[in-house]
Amino acid sequence: MSNTALYFVLTALPLMILMIWSANRIRTAAEFYAAGREYGGLRNGLAITGDYLSAASLLGITGLILFSGYSGLLYAVGFFSGWPIILILLADKLRTIGHFTLADVLKDRFSDRRVVLVATLGYFPVVVIYLSAQFIAMAWLLNYIFDVGYELLVTALTALALVTALTGRMIFSSRAQMIKAGLVITLMLVITALAFDRASSSLSELFSIDVWKATSVINGGAVSKDSPLALFSLGIALILGPVGLPHVMSRFFSVADERRARMSVFYATGMIGIFYILIILLGFLTINLLDQTETPVTNAGSNLILVHLAQSIGGEFLTAVLVAILVVVLFSVMTSLVLTGSSAFSHDWYARTLNNANKGWNERHLHRLASTVTVLSSAFLALFWQTENVAYLVGLAFAFSASVNVPLLLGALYCDRLTSAGALAGGLAGLAATVIAVVCGPLVWGYFSADGEPLFAWRHPALFALLTAVGVMWLVSRRGRQAQDEKGNGL
Repeated sequence: MSNTALYFVLTALPLMILMIWSANRIRTAAEFYAAGREYGGLRNGLAITGDYLSAASLLGITGLILFSGYSGLLYAVGFFSGWPIILILLADKLRTIGHFTLADVLKDRFSDRRVVLVATLGYFPVVVIYLSAQFIAMAWLLNYIFDVGYELLVTALTALALVTALTGRMIFSSRAQMIKAGLVITLMLVITALAFDRASSSLSELFSIDVWKATSVINGGAVSKDSPLALFSLGIALILGPVGLPHVMSRFFSVADERRARMSVFYATGMIGIFYILIILLGFLTINLLDQTETPVTNAGSNLILVHLAQSIGGEFLTAVLVAILVVVLFSVMTSLVLTGSSAFSHDWYARTLNNANKGWNERHLHRLASTVTVLSSAFLALFWQTENVAYLVGLAFAFSASVNVPLLLGALYCDRLTSAGALAGGLAGLAATVIAVVCGPLVWGYFSADGEPLFAWRHPALFALLTAVGVMWLVSRRGRQAQDEKGNGL
């Protein structure tokens, strides 16, 4: 075993034991879905931060800034920008309602329970794509440490995810998410400080780099540019996407009142802001440091750039500690995603809408089936998209959230004229538009077309899908109200 692998094991094992030790034993529905509503604003803000700080974002955005310049920078800005929206529009509203999930909100607002099913279907691609990014990042990190084949590692991670999902033995609690948030931010501060010490530029000189003329370490090629419209579509997904994330929304119900919910988002916004400021700094530091070296880049592409930076400035020990913390963080995000994704089917759709009499399948059995389907679907995508940047995949998950869940949520909370038929049709239209755009776009169609040209040119479909969803919602609701008015007037 190499020194790097040894350091990794010595770091990862204690961290994993600490995370498992901090987990709560789930006894009630309130504990299962909302941590018993026992947390104050600061503690819940830390838990929200831990849920949101994905190592995939840390790895992916750092690489995107190096390879895509300001297009990559937009990911850091966009991922953060959604939090003020949550603070202003949702914190008080969601906590006042007093339910666990988006589906509960929709059930109270609309008479047609099929709207809940649409929201559940909208959750599925969000969770699956988000989870596939965690698989990809974790597999490439372990490949770097142990030199084991990527496909074999994805298979092993899939088996591990299935075991944890089916047994429910390693569901990380809010305390674990707090620990995770502290570990990630501390690690980033250390790497940033060491990189600044090694860099030849001051802070002002660092940000004066002509990114468009910078060259990447991949084949010495120049950084890529996206069209303004594509960047605008990406920005919509990144800004609105966090509003509809299921594993983040559930944290609003972990506090006792509206004030604590608002303070939770306030604290989380500050800590997440620090996180993305550090990501931006690390991205520009990679341009300064790694562009001066011949850093080898494998098929992992830009996903291992931060690892190469750690190797350059801190050697084997820092690299091993970085990978160990990132793997533990990725695993905790993985379990959280599997939990919330499967809960959307078992609790949101089945237990609360389809099966109120509690007959037929047991909720726990359906939860396990949904967990299995979620994990296997994510593993397939991890094999198919193994060379894709993980931050880009997270942004794609946000596009589904922004196009399906966000219109339904905001419509339910703020639009009294939105009808059940309008919500149903608009949610389905947003979901269909996003699926079609992704399948016909560069990420899927581009792989199979003879000339590599997709039918849908945008890599970021949120603008197209969101306009489709909102337009259908408005049109169907308007026609329904007109028909009701005509009926009431005896016409």
